[in-house]
Amino acid sequence: MLTIQNLLRNVYCCIKNISKKFYRSCAILVSGFSVFALILLNDQSFHGGGKNHIAVGSKAVRSAEEETGQEDAERLLLPSESSLVMSCKNLLEEGQSQASKDIQEELSKREVTTVCASVQPAYIEMRTEPINPYGEIFISDQDYEALCRIVQAEAGGEDVQGKILVAEVVLNRVLSGNFASTVYDVIFERSGGSPQFSPTVDGRYASVTVTSGTIEAVEQALHGEDFSQGALFFSARSKANPNDMGWFDRNLKWLFEHGGHEFYTLP
Repeated sequence: MLTIQNLLRNVYCCIKNISKKFYRSCAILVSGFSVFALILLNDQSFHGGGKNHIAVGSKAVRSAEEETGQEDAERLLLPSESSLVMSCKNLLEEGQSQASKDIQEELSKREVTTVCASVQPAYIEMRTEPINPYGEIFISDQDYEALCRIVQAEAGGEDVQGKILVAEVVLNRVLSGNFASTVYDVIFERSGGSPQFSPTVDGRYASVTVTSGTIEAVEQALHGEDFSQGALFFSARSKANPNDMGWFDRNLKWLFEHGGHEFYTLP
């Protein structure tokens, strides 16, 4: 910049010393130098020069190098960040999957518990209240005592089911419509002048002592499961009159045998 100013100053001194006749030529020359100086100044201001040019270049290089280094660093960091993100995503997915499984298991458990709770009462009801056809029979105190006594007299030596079966034969007769309509009347009923239950005439009915086992059997017959298959008759063949057993065999349908008794129904 100082060199250009000195140049212009020297040109100006020369112009002052020349004669007027060369004025026009000098004016043209000065104009040319001015244009050249302006062009030179514009070029220096645009590109820079000397130390400024080097400094700017150095800054540009450093900036480029810093950007390149930052890009390289980002390239180096990206895999780690990506891996971290993927790991976190996998952990979250695994956590969500496990949570979903836990929820499904809990729902399944609750569902199973609900189903069991709805089924269990029916199951308990089935176990505690078996099918029993005798619920419609009215049992008075007289009927109950008569049933316990005839069971004790006829099946005192039988097991619990043997006693239940004798009681159920009496109850089946009450329901059948072919015999008396109450328990007491069925036990003391006669057919052709003959008693239906021999203990009512041979003294055993009145003399027996009803045991707790017999009472339990009567209760099960009244409220428990029916084992009788609809039996209306029973007889102890080994103790019965052969003529009576002959009538049983000719006129009745044999069902089954339990203990010392054979059980029959109408054909």
